[in-house]
Amino acid sequence: MKNLRELPLGIYEKAVDNRLSWQEKLTLAKQSGFDCLEMSVDATPQRMNRLYEPQTVHQVCGAIETTGVPIHTMALTALRQYPLGSEDDTVREKALELVRKAVDLSAPCGIGVIHLAGYDEHGEKCNARTAQRFRDGIRACVDYAVPRGITLAIETMDTPFMGSCRNIMALCHELDGALQCYVDVGNLTASGLDVQAELSAAAGSIAGVHLKDTRPGVYRDILFGDGTVDFDACLQALKNVGYQGTMIAEMWSYDDPAFHSNLKKASAFLREKLAKY
Repeated sequence: MKNLRELPLGIYEKAVDNRLSWQEKLTLAKQSGFDCLEMSVDATPQRMNRLYEPQTVHQVCGAIETTGVPIHTMALTALRQYPLGSEDDTVREKALELVRKAVDLSAPCGIGVIHLAGYDEHGEKCNARTAQRFRDGIRACVDYAVPRGITLAIETMDTPFMGSCRNIMALCHELDGALQCYVDVGNLTASGLDVQAELSAAAGSIAGVHLKDTRPGVYRDILFGDGTVDFDACLQALKNVGYQGTMIAEMWSYDDPAFHSNLKKASAFLREKLAKY
């Protein structure tokens, strides 16, 4: 079993200017001290349309081959706007289509894990029916992904529905282990949960990890070292459960190239932490 410091450490695609080409993004990731990049597909036209454009596979595979920097994981956050549990059949069918398209893109690009935004609906729209429609939708997505060699996982989100490993694992058990958990230690910390207990609950079913600094109730845009996440405790807990996957530094540049100076600082911060585990 490898030590955590030997596992791939990657950077979230939204940490880099989206105007860069795939080759430029992967090169920047390497130059900043990362081993890989996590693709992001949100609901903005440019990112969501890549699922429908035939040239995407050619562009991504070419960039990976040229740079030697792989893309192991995809964040399908477009499901925030198209929740799988929606009672609007048009919205829900779009969500199912997006997952199918994401699987079809991932397979030829060597992306092995897609993590899904675990929302059944938002706010007052949430109810027992949306929760059940979400579960049924996830089952349909898993049935499509598994034969194509893709692992689907639900990320620990910023809402109670799928905001804990325990809740996600209950659904994983319903699907006999075909679904996995994608742990965001920043989200867990910001929600006030016991990260070590949550990781223990998901032991053996963690398909990926977001490393992100946060503060209580503040889920993003905190630079590493400026938040309250106890990375030593988180990494020790990951080591205790025998985690052997990819870890991704989650940050947002908002397409400002000046933000890129933070990438080397982030990789240095995390490498220093990982060196002990």
